[in-house]
Amino acid sequence: MKLPITGGCCCSAVRYEISAEPLSGFNCHCRTCQKSVGAPYLAAMFVLASALHITGNYKEYATPAASGHIMYRGFCPECGSSLFGRNNTFTEVRPVAAATLDDPSIFKPSKDIWVSEAQPWDYMDPLLPKFSGNFTN
Repeated sequence: MKLPITGGCCCSAVRYEISAEPLSGFNCHCRTCQKSVGAPYLAAMFVLASALHITGNYKEYATPAASGHIMYRGFCPECGSSLFGRNNTFTEVRPVAAATLDDPSIFKPSKDIWVSEAQPWDYMDPLLPKFSGNFTN
């Protein structure tokens, strides 16, 4: 994968650069992700927090996770694009919305998570491992 990986919001007010290979890719089907992105799931990849460099002003919205941790969902205050998140406990990694990459074709999900909350009309790749909750459930 060619580095750096770049991306940003719809209006380009917020841009980011990822300077290290993503740790993993996944599709999250939880209701909170569905609502935050307005789609049946969030396609995202985990990156090292130290490798994610953000320019521009973004806002965060805090949502409780099933674990009891707080998930902060970063979005552009101008166009509303959902961009990335951060967990108040697992601070060394950050999820980045794959659809906001400048080249989203590089995204390769390796699993579907929170399939217990997936919509019945949501088609999932039958070849990907499925988890009812997080990766370990």
